[in-house]
Amino acid sequence: MVKALLIVMDGAGDRALKELGGKTPLEVARKPNMDGLAARGITGLMYAIAPGIRPGSDTAHLAIFGYDPYATYSGRGAFEALGAGLELGEGDVAFRTNFATVNEDWVVVDRRAGRYIEGAEELEKALNEIRIESHPEVEIVFKHTVEHRGVLILRGTSLSNKVSDVDPHKLGVRVPKAEPLDNDPSSKVTAEVLNEFTKKSYEVLSKHPLNKERERKGLPPANIVLARGAGKLPKVPSLREKYGLKAATIAGITLIKGVSRALGMEVLEVKGATGGLNTDVNAKFSKALEALNSGYDLVFLHIKGTDAASHDGNVRAKVSMIERIDRALGGFLSKVDLSDLLITITSDHATPITVRDHTGDAVPILMAWDELVSDEVSSFSERACMRGGLHVIRGTDLMNLIANFLGKLEKFGE
Repeated sequence: MVKALLIVMDGAGDRALKELGGKTPLEVARKPNMDGLAARGITGLMYAIAPGIRPGSDTAHLAIFGYDPYATYSGRGAFEALGAGLELGEGDVAFRTNFATVNEDWVVVDRRAGRYIEGAEELEKALNEIRIESHPEVEIVFKHTVEHRGVLILRGTSLSNKVSDVDPHKLGVRVPKAEPLDNDPSSKVTAEVLNEFTKKSYEVLSKHPLNKERERKGLPPANIVLARGAGKLPKVPSLREKYGLKAATIAGITLIKGVSRALGMEVLEVKGATGGLNTDVNAKFSKALEALNSGYDLVFLHIKGTDAASHDGNVRAKVSMIERIDRALGGFLSKVDLSDLLITITSDHATPITVRDHTGDAVPILMAWDELVSDEVSSFSERACMRGGLHVIRGTDLMNLIANFLGKLEKFGE
């Protein structure tokens, strides 16, 4: 039985860079294993959502897994909560959060409160003791995840994700109030609850002994919680229901774990998978091999480091990360046979070094399996894959292709 490995190098797509002689990081990186797969397989370009549309990582992955993000996306907060291991009910609404530093007038001084917050679990405990007096039926669930980040769940029966952020996304401005984004009464209630929580988070955290100690040490106090990205649990069929695929995910970042869990995929934990440039790529590929040998039809392997380097504008780090991935891929390829394994490699979006953010550019894609009719492309890059036999596809096409090659799709019509 044929199985599939889908590798997404987050943000790996790029543009022609003057400092690389008009080439992209994928073109200059030494990557004999990716190039070898391109030569054996079929290549092309992919727009995760549509030409020119700048995808978020959440919407891009929904599309890559075969779900129309315009119909199914209900906010990032829900994915962050699921990725952090929290349960979400149908009436709950979840938010991404930052511990931040504000002055007495609630003007933002540091959106990340210095980024590293030792003892954040104590702040988490204090926040979970907050009660919402205006709507006592709503329960507060807060979880610190990593560094300055956390997840907030407002647990209730009729809450809405149609509320604005209280994170202003910049320094030197006052924390805004959450506002309902439509006329539904549940949106008004949710905004009121979020505003009361934000106020009480400041009252609790500004007096907390941990923050008093941080101030004595000259560190910015983590004296408020700024929430953004309201989201509800999406109502979608699982990947298994939609495509007949038993699937597993290997990822280091909370968001991708959450998207996967929302689609019924099993998330496999890997020691050393950090979601950054220091992630253990070899350990990820080892876990992928183990999963493929353990009954999964599809293993999704996500690598964030390429995107992290892009957001930093660090071209050398991006090239180096691509080369590290390729070396780990080489070790993996020495242990598998493409007669019964379909390997797909792509990116969820471009994050050009010159932009330092996601763009709507097409990204390269390759699919390699012994039964595929190969094209004339012999390297893996944006420029080379323009000539590929897959031509140009959208993210929502990809899972159909994979499921088709694995013999999992029902025939349309007679």
